[in-house]
Amino acid sequence: MKFKYLEKWATENSKQNLIFDEIFKFEDQYKIKFRNRKEYLQINLSSQDCFCFFTKNNLIPFEKKSNLEIINQHLHMAKLSEIIILSDDRIIELLFTKIDIYNKKLNYEMILELIPRFQNIILAKGKIIDCIKKISFAENRQRQILPGLAYIAPDTNFKVMKENVRFPISISAKNNFEENSKEEKRFSEMNSLSEELYYQHIFLQRNEKIKRQKIKVVEQKIKKKRKKVERLKLEFKDSMKIEKWLHFAELLKANFSKIKSGVAEIELKNYYENGFPTVKILLDKEKNSQENIEYYFKKHRKSKAGKKKIAKQIIVTRKEIEELEKEVFELEEKEIFLENKREKRQKFKKISKYKKILIDSSWEIYIGRTAKENDELTTKLAKNHDWWFHTRIFRGTHILLRNLNKNELPDKLKLLCCRLAAYYSKAKKSSNVPVDYTQIRYVCKPRKSVPGFVTYKNQKTLYVEPLSMRDAVKTINN
Repeated sequence: MKFKYLEKWATENSKQNLIFDEIFKFEDQYKIKFRNRKEYLQINLSSQDCFCFFTKNNLIPFEKKSNLEIINQHLHMAKLSEIIILSDDRIIELLFTKIDIYNKKLNYEMILELIPRFQNIILAKGKIIDCIKKISFAENRQRQILPGLAYIAPDTNFKVMKENVRFPISISAKNNFEENSKEEKRFSEMNSLSEELYYQHIFLQRNEKIKRQKIKVVEQKIKKKRKKVERLKLEFKDSMKIEKWLHFAELLKANFSKIKSGVAEIELKNYYENGFPTVKILLDKEKNSQENIEYYFKKHRKSKAGKKKIAKQIIVTRKEIEELEKEVFELEEKEIFLENKREKRQKFKKISKYKKILIDSSWEIYIGRTAKENDELTTKLAKNHDWWFHTRIFRGTHILLRNLNKNELPDKLKLLCCRLAAYYSKAKKSSNVPVDYTQIRYVCKPRKSVPGFVTYKNQKTLYVEPLSMRDAVKTINN
């Protein structure tokens, strides 16, 4: 963050009367909690931008860390009396005072180096007591940051430009500050502006990035599983030739004397088919007659045993794909991607069947997350008077609107379901998406068709903007 904004924040919050309680950490975020205060000081030490602000937000699962205990011990019950910024760089000092057991006043400085690449938190009392990032000459020949040494500010060739901050300020899509803003959402003081920058921009963008990474990992697993199913299908098809391998083995056995060493194939009369047609049997040049016969007997035994195993593997793998597809759906809906140690230790919970939005006693919305769920919703759960929604051109999920009291379809619900169908399709990032809707009595699943495939008639089309399930729930509640 620019020096002038940090300077303005320090000026606005310079005089404090807060009692230090404890410092916590989560990834590159630090929280200083104060006695009898819900508001805490959050220090953002991310590599992209560094700044701090007071907030009551509880989204981040801050944790106690053993490497922060020295700071906690020294500042326990210390009073934060003043916040200042150094005149030559982006370094903020939190000045604490404390009375020890000998009734002697102790002065501490918590130094926040809000400089990208140099970001650090240092506790000093004349000399350095402890720091988040310790630096020796092996890592930096310019300065050392180690307990017991005097504090030296980093040499960054940074030049302070004396500029005025022109309120009101808004935040652009690229996280830049726009001064003298006429935007609807604008700020007249630095703390709320900094809080907005982190939680409504940096945090959400980071969250979206993690979401995309997690979805990509799951989609790669789905791709591998689908390839496995195709491979298993080929193996299953090969295993269906059980009788063929047995016939080859018996024919070779009956014509043992005709098999010559070093040949790649042999033509024999097939006594197992009408008319005794000639059949060509491949041989291994490196094997003798008995080994070639045993090879086909072995293929027969293997195919017989493997057929059941392969069929079982196909079923298991398809179920795994279905669970992974549900996981992608859940990831799309998840708002926050933050995990602390306690959450990591929790066992995986099986994802419940279907996604459901309860409107009232007359209407319920069901969303299919997989091709199998789409089939179940449309052919098993749905009744003739229910309504069915699906994007016209794009591949997507089936949205079922249960009409529990056989009422007329309200325009508000019709639009909502169309928007959900648009969002849960390949057109989720498009606009003006065509969605077909009709009553379930006009939807038919052809016999032996692939999962998720249906035909329908008497449909109408609505062009809509996609809407997520989370936003749909908010719309209903409002």
